[in-house]
Amino acid sequence: MTEIISRVDRDGVAVLVWDDPDRPVNVKSAKAIAALSDMIDVVLADDVVKGYVIASGKSDFIAGGDIEELRRCSKPSEVDALLNPVRALLARIENGGKPAVAAIRGNALGGGLELALACHGRVAVDTAATKFGQPEITLGLMPGAGGTQRLPRLVGLKQAMQMILTGRPISACEARAFGLVDQLTDEDGLIDAACALIADGLSPEQRWSRRDYEFNFDPQSAAGRRLFAMQWPMTKARLGEADIAQDAILMALHHGLERRLDAGLLIEARHFARVASSDAAHNTIRTGFIGMNELRRIPARPAGCDTRSFGRTAVVGAGLMGCGIAYCLAQSGLAVRLIDRDQETATKGKETILRIAERQQKAGRLSEAGRDAILAKIEPVGPDASLADIHAVIEAVFEDKAVKSEVLQRVSASLKPGALIASNTSTLPISGLAERLAKPDDFLGLHFFAPVERIDLVEVVRGEKTSDRTLAAALDLIKLMRKLPVVVEDGPGFFTSRVLGSYTGEALTMLAEGVDPVLVDNVALAFGMPLGPLHMADLTGIPVLTMIFDSLKANEKSMVGLRADEALTALKDRGRIGKSTGGIYDHSKDGITRWSGLEAVFPANQAPVSAETIRMRLACAQSLEAVRALEAGVLRAPIDGDVAARLGWRYPLAHGGVFAFIDTMGADQFVAASRDLASNYGSRFDPPALLVGMAKRGETFHSL
Repeated sequence: MTEIISRVDRDGVAVLVWDDPDRPVNVKSAKAIAALSDMIDVVLADDVVKGYVIASGKSDFIAGGDIEELRRCSKPSEVDALLNPVRALLARIENGGKPAVAAIRGNALGGGLELALACHGRVAVDTAATKFGQPEITLGLMPGAGGTQRLPRLVGLKQAMQMILTGRPISACEARAFGLVDQLTDEDGLIDAACALIADGLSPEQRWSRRDYEFNFDPQSAAGRRLFAMQWPMTKARLGEADIAQDAILMALHHGLERRLDAGLLIEARHFARVASSDAAHNTIRTGFIGMNELRRIPARPAGCDTRSFGRTAVVGAGLMGCGIAYCLAQSGLAVRLIDRDQETATKGKETILRIAERQQKAGRLSEAGRDAILAKIEPVGPDASLADIHAVIEAVFEDKAVKSEVLQRVSASLKPGALIASNTSTLPISGLAERLAKPDDFLGLHFFAPVERIDLVEVVRGEKTSDRTLAAALDLIKLMRKLPVVVEDGPGFFTSRVLGSYTGEALTMLAEGVDPVLVDNVALAFGMPLGPLHMADLTGIPVLTMIFDSLKANEKSMVGLRADEALTALKDRGRIGKSTGGIYDHSKDGITRWSGLEAVFPANQAPVSAETIRMRLACAQSLEAVRALEAGVLRAPIDGDVAARLGWRYPLAHGGVFAFIDTMGADQFVAASRDLASNYGSRFDPPALLVGMAKRGETFHSL
């Protein structure tokens, strides 16, 4: 069997190459750590060896820890048992008495960077592919093998805090400028440069231990106190109730850096064990990493269908959604015919696409050449443009069944056989829109989310007559656009609008009951939502919400006792239709304030509603509706719903999603809480039979 760690000696320097034959990347699995530890023990005991280099046989350095091993840990003691061998290995490298150099090409992220930090020197290949970072926060975690202690000691507190709290990687050039890397080289010279660093007398002592070292990592210095004084409140303001990783990072930095390294490492380990074994970390990893990666593989694509290629596409409707869709199609390299009611309107649509591209360019996501290439792919035309050479057309006109049906009927009659036809709709049943089409089997729904250029999710809606061939082709197109598809069956509100509607509807019901909208929104923010539901209602606009709730009335069970229509009508009758005119709130450049006339329309509730009751009404409304959708066969799997909730309306990752929330609480406790809500607020909170059965059997939606 091929070994994980190989050794070649060069003039007294041992070159250790990590190249796990069983994995596409080098991961700090228990097996790999044991192999490296054994090899280093041999090298340290070899009197001929004066130092050693750790390199990778893969395109990247070390990817980090084994997520699958970590997510099986449910107790802090299990986390420690998994990580302690890694920590012991890094201490052995650091204190072994012989200089160690990390020879880095590609990514050195997370645990990979922590390994490099334990070495006494670092040499890196100077290419765009070489990145350094501590991305653990994106998984609901924190560095657990020295990252919070060694990194700030090497590059300074401010830079380390930025890297750890954001998870954003830095380039090889930036790493060199910050002192993280000692030398940059080309690919061919990497090992030679690493060996030369040892030959030139590299000390087997960490740089921060030397008296002449100047970087400031003391949290009690004037600069350190200022930094923490600013960072603590900023972090607290961002945290939802289940988020614990950022707070733990700051505590590890503050308390660990006040002490010697060995004490700081123990403080970090204690916080890491608590964070890594938490529900928040498990939920974040499952939904934000495992689930999203699984959906990127497009498991819902029908088997046996040939891969569809696309050349020319068309978007009908040059509004904001249509322009966003056209932008993404052109960014994928496809020619796009942008069609609207006249040439002038279509041309204005291309100007909107230019503004989208300029925003992306300003944000550093697009180059000038990329912007020009996208615009060159867009052809604005009037309604009489030919569609005979189009391979796929996406309709994105106003959300009105009559308008959409007329456009789709005309498009369907003009396309060549087999061309894909899709409607960008958030609520209108696809099977109803297909009724008058010449080729209903070529038709389905593609529900994009605004802003299209920023949000990866696409809800792919299969109608009654949508063929496997059409579904497969749509998924091929979504993959080409680098979007993440969630496939659902047809029905009122599909999945996302149905569940989000229950959330917004419950908030509007509380408004009609006289509950303070600021309290409702603040509870949602504390839960971890990026925006309160009633603030979001103003941004969406009363007319659009009215249309959405009209389409959701077919879900009768979910509407019992809901007063959303009552609240919307009362606001509309008083000219309060959203942000532009004022709605639940008054909106100005200075922020938002509660509308002064609100209490006259919705008298204050005489029986105060607790924050916990508001929290449970908002959370349970979403999860119950998600279970009903799963029970009805609208959704393929619970993980699809959790990913859709995260990407569609930024459901907090620490809670995992609408199904994970039930798992975290426990189905039996969730059913009991739902029944209590039903007795007080209406039968829309009655738990579905699927959930009641799961509670009796002690089942969960997710195994891990």
